[in-house]
Amino acid sequence: MSRQTGPGTVPRSGLATAHYVGLNLDVGRKAFSADGVIGLLGRMSALGFTALHLHLTETYRVGVQLPGFEELAAADAWDRADVARIVEAAAAAGVALIPEIDLPSHAAALLVGREHLRLTDRHGEVHEDRLDVSRPEALEFALALLEAAAELFPGDAIHLGGDEFFAAPWEGEDEQHPERFPSLVEHARREIGPAATALDSYALFVNALAARAEELGRIPLLWNDHVVPASEQPQVPISSDVVVDVWVRWREWTPSVHDYLDSGHRVVNSNGDLLYFVLSGDGLPEPHGRRRFGLLEDTFAPRRFMGLAAQDQHLDVAPVPAGTPDPVLGASLSAWCDAPDVLGEQETWELLDTWLEPFARVMRRG
Repeated sequence: MSRQTGPGTVPRSGLATAHYVGLNLDVGRKAFSADGVIGLLGRMSALGFTALHLHLTETYRVGVQLPGFEELAAADAWDRADVARIVEAAAAAGVALIPEIDLPSHAAALLVGREHLRLTDRHGEVHEDRLDVSRPEALEFALALLEAAAELFPGDAIHLGGDEFFAAPWEGEDEQHPERFPSLVEHARREIGPAATALDSYALFVNALAARAEELGRIPLLWNDHVVPASEQPQVPISSDVVVDVWVRWREWTPSVHDYLDSGHRVVNSNGDLLYFVLSGDGLPEPHGRRRFGLLEDTFAPRRFMGLAAQDQHLDVAPVPAGTPDPVLGASLSAWCDAPDVLGEQETWELLDTWLEPFARVMRRG
């Protein structure tokens, strides 16, 4: 049965009460119909989900007509009427909507017509999927996109994206070079001082987005990829008001959930080994939340974060004492559509439902 809310009431995500039961849906890559999402919201409500996180933009597609930026949307993107129906259905279901405009990476579709804002590396190569966050115009653009998403999707939270902007740990020496992107280094040193790095330029950008989100009454979330913990004494720490959405830990020397908690962040558990439903060119997801380490219901727990990617190593965060604010706000299942055409919409809903049920049971058990 759907959880009904009062007329005009906007559902709360659960992020303010440490009771977040989320689903992240990749509508940036795959065109889901408004009717399909409305049906999903009803199913989520019946299972006790509190929030639907909408990953609205991706490298080659923008999945919604954003106010003021309609020209960027894919031909099959949601229009205002579609969004209004989804918002109304979410309110009736008691499920909060959390929009995400993914920046500063995965941004090629957003930068059509703004090619001058693309990031250039030290060899002169232009990276069409990365926004050059050192430019004032780039920040103005990102803030306007955030405000457009907030206008369309009322609620108490907004996701800032922020993943996969810098090199992954397995990439080569050139990709890892600290001055790979000179404009970012120059910007950081100009704003902060001679010891600043490209990561500080990124942090300045994220903090500006987070501040605007809070001005709009939204809790800001951010993927964990480039959050430098306090123990490493960054020149510019990511604001502790930002909720860190923890999906990955690539190497033992990269930060863990404990580092984010020790830095004063609240966290959401989006464990990429246990909670990732992925439409891939390599094959379809197994039903019932089966990943390489077993069934979701047998392997996942709400406080079990990734310890080391693809190694069946996990980090369990201990419960807090009664009456103490819990920095672990909940967990989120992710439905990614890396190969959007390998399965039709209805078939995707049916297969995803075999993951929704066990995830919801685990979250109810706590």
